[in-house]
Amino acid sequence: MSDKLRVLVVGAGAVGQVYGRHASLGGADVTFFVREKYRATVSAGFDMYPLNRRAKTDPVRFETFSVVSRADEVAKTAFDQVYLTVSSSALAGPWLAELIGATGTATILALQPGQDDLDTILAAGGTRDRVVSGVITLISYSAPLPGETRFPKPGMAYWFPPLSPSLISGPTERTAAVIALLRGGGLPAKRHPDVPTFAAFPTAMMMPYLAALESAGWTFRALVSGPIQLGARGAREAMAIVARTSGKPPLMMRLAARPRVLRMGLWFARRIVPLPLEIYLKAHFIKVGDQTRQFMAGYIARGKAAGLDVSALEQLTASIATAAAA
Repeated sequence: MSDKLRVLVVGAGAVGQVYGRHASLGGADVTFFVREKYRATVSAGFDMYPLNRRAKTDPVRFETFSVVSRADEVAKTAFDQVYLTVSSSALAGPWLAELIGATGTATILALQPGQDDLDTILAAGGTRDRVVSGVITLISYSAPLPGETRFPKPGMAYWFPPLSPSLISGPTERTAAVIALLRGGGLPAKRHPDVPTFAAFPTAMMMPYLAALESAGWTFRALVSGPIQLGARGAREAMAIVARTSGKPPLMMRLAARPRVLRMGLWFARRIVPLPLEIYLKAHFIKVGDQTRQFMAGYIARGKAAGLDVSALEQLTASIATAAAA
């Protein structure tokens, strides 16, 4: 029998393809779990553009994997690790419990950013001794973005920001195994003592700003001249809500909730990130817009229950609803 690790990647989108490729490069046998309607497309393989390489516009081929679409197919293989790479909103439904039930004792790597996502996974049958939590720090997208001409054919482009490894926490041995596999395949990863608590604050800071950016038509210029103050207020409200269960927000997050600091961050980001950032944010977060709205609604509900101010969060939620209807 093969002594290779067997990894099931749930979802074959922008995140799943990258984690799947690097698990494969680390020596694992990779299988993708996707809906039946995507099976043929995924089975054909992927062209990918790792933007950290010198040859940024030469595609690499990734096709050394299997594809399944049903829980009974999953149950036929004794998987060692399962990577949940779908959005938070996609966790809803009976499919998750069926999948977890079919994966035996495999380690579950949860990459969703929401405070309630771990509870959702546990309610679906995942147990704390199996679940490892991770933070996605890479940027990945279906290339080319509108206006991009540097890629010879469509594919998945992705970039690992410097000094920003994927943070992973959970049971000691399972966490170490996940980190070893990903790092062995070239995906930066590092142990963290408590990812769910840590990740709650960046998510709480980011979601109101994303809502402000969406209401500004997805342009930084319109954001800075318009709803940036409202976005900052929303970020502070969301972090105050999270702080009730996760402690004091880190200094970096408190600074990021100041408009002046965000302006500086956007200035640097546009010069460092090797892709058209505004276009990427629009394309990606429209695709996962349900997740943004789910988080905003969750912050508002928890804030009201705690008697906290949520006025900016409510205004932002109304503004993105107006923008979507326009």
